[in-house]
Amino acid sequence: MKTKAFSMHHSIPHTICLQDGSACNLNRRLTKHQFSLVSLLVAGVTDPRSGLGTRHPLVLIILIGFIGMLAGCTDLTDACLYAQYNQRLFEKLLHTTLVHGIPHPTTISRVFQQLNPDELVTVWVQFLQLLGIPLGEVYSFDGKTMRAVSGTATIRHILSLFSHDTHLALGQVGVSSKENEIPALERLLTQSTGLGLIDGSLLLGDALHTQKATVEMIIRYQADYLFTVKNNQRKLKQAIQAELLKRQTIDPTSLSTYTYTDRTRGRNITTTVTLVSVTDEGEELLPTLTGSNHWDGVQTMGVLHRTGTRMSKDGTVHQIDETIGFIASRRLTAQEVAEHLHHHWCIENNLHWVKDEVFGEDKHTLKKGKAPQVMSWLRSMVISLCNGLKLTSISTTIHHLQKSPVLMGRFLSMAAIV
Repeated sequence: MKTKAFSMHHSIPHTICLQDGSACNLNRRLTKHQFSLVSLLVAGVTDPRSGLGTRHPLVLIILIGFIGMLAGCTDLTDACLYAQYNQRLFEKLLHTTLVHGIPHPTTISRVFQQLNPDELVTVWVQFLQLLGIPLGEVYSFDGKTMRAVSGTATIRHILSLFSHDTHLALGQVGVSSKENEIPALERLLTQSTGLGLIDGSLLLGDALHTQKATVEMIIRYQADYLFTVKNNQRKLKQAIQAELLKRQTIDPTSLSTYTYTDRTRGRNITTTVTLVSVTDEGEELLPTLTGSNHWDGVQTMGVLHRTGTRMSKDGTVHQIDETIGFIASRRLTAQEVAEHLHHHWCIENNLHWVKDEVFGEDKHTLKKGKAPQVMSWLRSMVISLCNGLKLTSISTTIHHLQKSPVLMGRFLSMAAIV
């Protein structure tokens, strides 16, 4: 009996899938780009080293962190180990021979301590724009603390900007221990304005940011806001409820309502949004709040009521019955408000949660200089790349990429990284 000889070949199995269930066929999607992330990094990120005794190019150091995370590495030691075992891959990607090999983790850490995170953010957003990936027009901003990072002078709290539509991280600034997220927001808006993101967009933040100074700031940057109103702004919440009750009594047709029910993941929660919007251009709502109580630019206001049950992981059923207010500087329908407030959670579920569960950010221990911010943004870059390419699962993609240097190389080429 004749047996068929086993032969090695370089075909790539269709192990990376898209959100629509189809295979990410690297052979068909492989195209020649006029640019690459590597070229943008070389041109746009300043090397903080003096140049004396520099053995490893800056782009190699950044790529080790970025590609290491694509391969499932959660710290620099692991990323360097991956690079050492796959040095030929990095040489092929950079079209050079690494005479001095792969840098030690402490070398990379020292560079990251001095690297400018804002330059990395700028390069990445420019890269997404060159790829033609839609960035969206509705953004959430929210903060996250890296719990394992220590040191009084170390930035351990990060404020991020995240797109509702495409689930892309588009901005990031550090928040020092001597300030809160509100002054840091202006730095985030300045960063994003320089990239052409903020003008004309709709911004959502937690009730923490429902402050007059924040409202004025967002309007000054030519953007709109949609903020929830809870008990931290008790007078504003009471004024909204009183105005809705008044209009319900005088003219119920002036109110708009939208209701939907969520029955996913152990939830059975019905949400009802009731609002009123301005009718005349230039008009503002909440006329009774004048002087120091005045809120600028309110075009839509209302309440959101949730009622039902939610089951926790241990099987406990919790009753839900809450009412919150909201204000917006844009005229919105009840359905639009419901969708925007629901999607605000995407920054928590699709960015912060992924950073912790897939990349172990809460266990990250680099604590000197800007290294924590740089590592956090590299994680955001990997998440944004997978979401921008509409891959079905970040963790599954990483699982397959870490198994094959050939697959990794072709994926990086297809995605215009190199």
